[in-house]
Amino acid sequence: MIKTENGKRRYFDRNGKEITEGCKIRYENGRVETVYAWCDTENETGLGVDATNPKWIESGRAVPCEYGIYPLYHADTEEVEVIEQ
Repeated sequence: MIKTENGKRRYFDRNGKEITEGCKIRYENGRVETVYAWCDTENETGLGVDATNPKWIESGRAVPCEYGIYPLYHADTEEVEVIEQ
């Protein structure tokens, strides 16, 4: 679920636990991702996961978030659960 309070988005996982920058979330398929904050050119902000190929990060060809951040959408929040704050 994504709620907007006082103009700021708050994200919650399928169990109602708040998703925050830096926490780890697990998708139903077992994939674990770190959550990052993003800001676009219109100063809109939100949370998302790294869009960079993890193999490139492991091999040193890229750094986390070098190729952007995939925003978390409502459907994502209904699927994921926070596993580490």
